[in-house]
Order: sequence, then structure tokens, then C-alpha cells
Amino acid sequence: MRKFTITLIFLLASFSIYANNLFNHYFEDKTLRINYLHIGNKNQENIIFADFIVRKGWFGTRSELIDPYHYGDILIEVFDNITDKLIFSRSYSCLFTEYRTTERGKTEIAKMEECVNIPLPRQTFKIRISSYDRKRIATILKDTTLNPSTITFKYAKKDHKVRRLHLGNSPKKAIDILIIPDGYSKNNKLLLKYDLKRFASYIMKCSPYKELRKHVNIRAIVGYSEQSGITQPQNNFFVNTLLNCTYNTIDLDRYLMCPGVWNLHDIADDAPYDAIIIICNSDKYGGGGIYNFYCTVYNHGDYPDYVIVHEMGHLIGGLADEYYTSEVSVQDFYPEGVEPTEANLTTLVNFESKWKNKIDSNTIIPTPEVGKEHPDYNKVGLYEGGGYVAKGVYRPSLHCTMNSIVYNDFCPVCKETLEKIIKYYSK
Repeated sequence: MRKFTITLIFLLASFSIYANNLFNHYFEDKTLRINYLHIGNKNQENIIFADFIVRKGWFGTRSELIDPYHYGDILIEVFDNITDKLIFSRSYSCLFTEYRTTERGKTEIAKMEECVNIPLPRQTFKIRISSYDRKRIATILKDTTLNPSTITFKYAKKDHKVRRLHLGNSPKKAIDILIIPDGYSKNNKLLLKYDLKRFASYIMKCSPYKELRKHVNIRAIVGYSEQSGITQPQNNFFVNTLLNCTYNTIDLDRYLMCPGVWNLHDIADDAPYDAIIIICNSDKYGGGGIYNFYCTVYNHGDYPDYVIVHEMGHLIGGLADEYYTSEVSVQDFYPEGVEPTEANLTTLVNFESKWKNKIDSNTIIPTPEVGKEHPDYNKVGLYEGGGYVAKGVYRPSLHCTMNSIVYNDFCPVCKETLEKIIKYYSK
């Protein structure tokens, strides 16, 4: 056993050295952020590069530079220009993808800010950005060659104080969560200090973050707004804030999002980050979360603890909403005959790739709903209803933070997905 343990440690160390050498061969220890505009509607889309911003340090994983999950609707791929070898990829989703499924998105052209971080290549590289529709059909939006020596770079500047809220490991060995406040004026300094600690506590007291605390870092930007509060177009309330977050995004009043994505990342560049959370100073219920994009949460009221971890389920795990009774503005988000990419929903097209192996052999399929007092209430099964529709889409559990307004209640499937992603950043 001792010999086996020593051999395993040696192999892991050797792999780590190899991965780091591979990273150093292709990339500098810097981050390249590509700002671009995503333009179009349901029937057409295009992207236009805007800026290239460089900052010191690459804080993502170095051992798995190729995205193993592809949960998102956008895929960026970086290839070595000489060998055509794929050397980096990242999958993420965006607000534009949701917009194009709305009633307005059928005809009106939208122009939305987006960006992506990649490690800065040392030499000329090829970059490809593909968009996947709800049927998982890919459209290549950009396929070009870039030479770092001829690009006009902008360089990130540090403008804000960064507060450490929980440090489990170095940025290269943990998922780095960054909280950015919006709608806190300088008159709200004490409230901001209190809220940063409070929301960090909500995260770290929730499973699986509390069990994986050594793999999680939480920092916060200390940034103030010109005015207090968050814009509410439906109530004719408009304020000038640090991020200019707003309710009523894509015509859903509770959907609270940040249209100024480039400014958001300019501010985020003051700290290491893999995931961005925006805390909004508002007593109006709301929030939102998009995979590998950002998430938002309101700070006053009864449910901010639930909202933040629910939206982080979208942001970090690419998890889907399991509810189907609340109002939404997206349409046909899970088409018939297409298996959802999200780990916690299935249309039975490819159920084998989901949680089928977690269901007991004696469990009825589809699984009937039972009350809280029933002995099968906690069983993983195949429960119809999820992803905003009552029929044809199935979820794994009767109760889950991705379904009901309950804090710290992720079902086994969602919890395992979050654990997997957190550990991915820790490699």
C-alpha cells in the first residue's frame, strides 16, 4: 500500500509538471479578454470584435485547458496556428441566446455586449467562436487568425479595493468567486460591508461549497455608485450606478441583469475571478444567472440566501430551472426531440447520459409525485415537469434549490454537478 501511494503521488506530480509545461509552451501567464458585440435575433446572429484587454496572471485551471463539459451555448476554441492542434476551449452561455427565444427576439435586432477570457497565446493562433441553438446545431460566428505581436492591446487597470471574504487555496487551485456590488452609494458603506460578509456566508454554509471550502475563494470589489438603488423600468425608477443593473430584462420584471458586460469585467479585473456575482442594493425580489457569464441577486427581503445559491447553480454548474409554473419570457427553450445540455433535465432522448444510473431498479419510471411524509419523497427518480413546461421535460427530484424557494437543498444530481465543476477549477 505504501509503495502504491508513493507511486500515485509521483504520477500526480509528474502530470502536474507536464500540464504546467504544456501551458507554458503555448501561453504566457496572462489573461486576454476579448470584448465583442453579439448582434441579431432568432433568425440571424453575428459578432464583432471590439477590444483586446490584457492583464497579468491566468487564474483558471492549467491542467484541463480543453473544456470537458460544453454546457454552454457559445464555444470558443483556440488552435495552434502551425499544427492546428486545439490548445484551449471554453463553453459559456449568454443573454443573447435567451433573447432570441422571446417574442421580441423573433423580429427585433439586439446588440449585446459579451466577452471571453482566454490565456494569452505566445504565438499567432486561430480562434473560432461557435453558437449553438436550442437544437444544438452549431453556427460558426468567427473563424480567424490573430497575431499577438500585431494586436493593439489595452491593459487592465486597478481602480478598486479588494476585500478577502474566504480563501481556501491559491487562485490556481480553487474556483475564484468575485462579488461586485451595485447600487450602493458611499452613504451605504456600513450596509455594503455587512452584505459582503452576509452573502459570502450564504455561499459557504450551503452544500457543496461548505464541504469543498478548501477549493473555494471568495473576494469582493469595494465599489460605490453615484446613487443608491437599482433601476426599475416598470416603476419608472432610474438611477446611475456602478454597473447600471436593471430589472425587466428581456421583458420579465423580476429578471435582474447587467447590460454593461464590458464595464463589469473592467471592474472585475481588479481581482482573480472565475465566477462573478453581482449583489444589487434593492428590496425588490429579483436575480438572474447564466452559465460562465455572471449572476445577480437582490439584497433585501425574505429570500436572498436562496436566490444567490440558486443563481450560482446556473452560473457555476450550468444547471437548469426545474420549475414550470412561474412566468418566463423565453419560448420553446427545451425543444421536443432534443436532449438538454443541463445535467438536471432530460427529455428522454439521451437519458443514459444523465442520472439514469442513480435511480433504484424498483423505482417507477416516470416517477409519481408523493407528499413530504412519504418514504420515497427523497428518492431520485424521473419526475415530469421542469424547464418552464409541465409535460415532456423531466427532473431528478421532488425538491431542489433549482426548483423550489428553499435554501441549501440541492438534489443529489445538482450537488454532484456543482462538486464536479468546483473540483475542475481546483486541478
